[in-house]
Amino acid sequence: MRRAIAAWALASCLGATGCGSKTGLGLPAEARDSGPRLDAAGRDATVLPDTGTDAPRLDSGPDACAPVVVALQVTPTVLLLIDQSASMDAPAGGGRTRWTLVRDVLIGSGGLVPGLERRVRFGLSLYSARSRDGDDGGPPIGMCPLLTTVPPALDNLDSIRTVYSSAVPIEDTPTGDAIDETLARFTPFFDETLGPTILVLATDGEPDRCEQLDPQNGQDEAVSAARRAFASGIRTFVINLGEDLVSRRHLQDMANAGLGHRPGEPDAPFWEASSTAGLRSALDAIVRTEVACTPVLTRAIVPERACSGTVTLNGRPLPCDDPDGWRATDPTHLQLLGAACRELTDVPGSTLEARFPCEALAR
Repeated sequence: MRRAIAAWALASCLGATGCGSKTGLGLPAEARDSGPRLDAAGRDATVLPDTGTDAPRLDSGPDACAPVVVALQVTPTVLLLIDQSASMDAPAGGGRTRWTLVRDVLIGSGGLVPGLERRVRFGLSLYSARSRDGDDGGPPIGMCPLLTTVPPALDNLDSIRTVYSSAVPIEDTPTGDAIDETLARFTPFFDETLGPTILVLATDGEPDRCEQLDPQNGQDEAVSAARRAFASGIRTFVINLGEDLVSRRHLQDMANAGLGHRPGEPDAPFWEASSTAGLRSALDAIVRTEVACTPVLTRAIVPERACSGTVTLNGRPLPCDDPDGWRATDPTHLQLLGAACRELTDVPGSTLEARFPCEALAR
């Protein structure tokens, strides 16, 4: 099979101290000498010659390694599901409303999408509905949910900004219906071979139901929709934008359902962010640390022995189990943290390498 070398790649060394001394990472000389080639969008375009194996192998011999395990760069898909209800027009401080706060942090100068659009496939779904009887509830006017969407893609800032910049808050909050409809619309664009897909829900109110808009009695429906998303392989991360407007019980139920936590397990995290700094911190924790900085290993390791390995970023060793270094989150995932994560996502052409002794590999 043919295999693309990511702009940053992990290799776990399966041999002794001299492992890799003959051929570096076990890659063909032409790939090692020239380094990764980037396409016009800055993405890696280097391809290994076809060896007929699933992973490149080192030379045979008494000091040679077993097959080198390569973890390809993860290109996550992040679906931004943004509450477009009337309450998003409420003040958020600094002369902003909740609506403009979220928009600016996502697509403004220095925002999440401009900073990561070359590494993350961003999609957008703005959701609301209009009730025939206003605050008294009743059936919706027209479609429910009302969705304005931009399909996920790399380098998607211009398309998202065109749609988002002209949108304004509408009325209601049919969260469960919006989750289901968003995933239905975007299904043709999902590609699990590229990396994980997650949903980031930013809302400031209790959910409605399209069957009856107001009072806000759509909690069970929203939780069920998050469960269905998780069952289909899509995790939902929840950000609450309005202080004391959404019950903590519902936020916790949504977080647990969205991340697949079962009864009796520790509660999943959710975020409460009513300021620019709080929202930036929440989005960094979700999109950078949880997704973009969590590459996948193609061979399992023993997490408790992971620190016996060496992880280098741009040629510099990183500390293990350090807030600005790396850790093993489970047998097949490493996670870069803090300054290391920011460097990986923000510095073009960053390279990441990991080597583990044999005793750190799962048998």
